[in-house]
Amino acid sequence: MPRVDQRRWAEVYLRGLLFLDGRKSVRKMAESILSLPVSQSLQQFINQSPWDWTPIRSQLAHFLGSQMENQAWVVSPAVIPKRGSHSVGVVRQFIPKEGRMINCQLGLGLFMTNATTIAPVNWRLLLKGKWAHDEDARAKVYLPDSVRGRPEWREILSMVDQSIGRWQLPPAPIVAHVPDPVAARELVDALDVRGLNYVLRVSESFRDLVQDQFVRSQRSKVLVGGEGARESGRLPPLLGTLEFPVGHQSTSVLIPLAGPRGKASYGNRVIRLIRERRRHSPGTQKLWITNMTQARLDDVMYVASLADRSTQAVRLLESNFGLQDFEGRSFRGWHHHITMVSAAWTYQQVYGGLE
Repeated sequence: MPRVDQRRWAEVYLRGLLFLDGRKSVRKMAESILSLPVSQSLQQFINQSPWDWTPIRSQLAHFLGSQMENQAWVVSPAVIPKRGSHSVGVVRQFIPKEGRMINCQLGLGLFMTNATTIAPVNWRLLLKGKWAHDEDARAKVYLPDSVRGRPEWREILSMVDQSIGRWQLPPAPIVAHVPDPVAARELVDALDVRGLNYVLRVSESFRDLVQDQFVRSQRSKVLVGGEGARESGRLPPLLGTLEFPVGHQSTSVLIPLAGPRGKASYGNRVIRLIRERRRHSPGTQKLWITNMTQARLDDVMYVASLADRSTQAVRLLESNFGLQDFEGRSFRGWHHHITMVSAAWTYQQVYGGLE
């Protein structure tokens, strides 16, 4: 931050996120950290002050890169319930993990992840409904003209391009849940063109889309548990087993895909479909796709398992770090708050441990 006063208020805000119990409101931060009636100044810092969150996120990511080996870029949603409809991005929408409609903001976090450390370094706020086209509503929350509603897969790609491209952070597999099969296809194409590895959780309907639209050849290789192969005259069922982790079984199949649309010279590709089953809960299954076709199946499933860490991290961000406690309405304020939350989490991860 360029100004001394901004850095001073940032320290107050971070201390509030780190050390206050319960809801972390601006007023509570001012009274508890400074014991002074300066909540308006702190509110101005987080809501209106014109500091740019992008270089701070970049510095956080580079700092984390010096402290950990990033094994995957994991994308995780963050649901932020709201009572009214005037805060930026708030719409009533169906949240699959809740199984119901919720009036909320929906953010996407990009996490640097390994087996022991995880931290969010980039964020996007999904803009749907009026926030994409209602100029009056957009003006009230100071939404820039350049920021419009985009599909979730494009927001994922935007974070990846910014983090790996413009910030020049090392590539690692992209892990995300993309239930819409058409969106999954778009993201697969975009990541393949960029030469990036991915492990994406998809819906069962993705297999139908593959069979109907992707497969040029009628012949596919089936890998049983990552070992051996045989030829089949049709898109085969997922067969065989591999134990990973305990209580899970994973099976995989290799299938050819047409090159990305508009890239005639790109040629055919091969991707791997993996079905993950829980041994003691046969009805609980996950379907994954990856371009890591030469990797061991258990290594791919290790990368996929890192998605669970981001889900757990979001819960802790909500309960312990004030993720859902932002009281302002502006686009700038939302990004300021979420960046401070990321900084507080990073401090705790590096200097205080996950607990």
